[in-house]
Amino acid sequence: MNVKVVKIIYWTSTIFVALVGLLGILNILQIDALVKTNRELGLPQYLLPFLGTVKVLGAIAILVPSLKKFHEAAYAGFIFYFIGATYVLIANGAGIDKYGVTLLITAATAVSYISYLKLKK
Repeated sequence: MNVKVVKIIYWTSTIFVALVGLLGILNILQIDALVKTNRELGLPQYLLPFLGTVKVLGAIAILVPSLKKFHEAAYAGFIFYFIGATYVLIANGAGIDKYGVTLLITAATAVSYISYLKLKK
């Protein structure tokens, strides 16, 4: 695969993952729909601001070039976060229509990271 294609794949997947991460602002603000969903899943409300902050910081870490030292930690954090979210949804009896989204985000994160490593070489 040539460098141009890898760059397109990298930026497309990275922007998608970063947008998902920046939506952590909704967790920080504790939007009613998220509070209700967390309650239905049996998760405590106090997790919302923490998880939102982690998502926003992860998005910043993968987008800002001067934070390259935090890239790997941010990618690992996203992978763990969305695998955990998938597990919680499956454990609560959600169907593929619910946890399919978290699997898609996990896959996009993996694609972004793999293409990042290819560009780094």
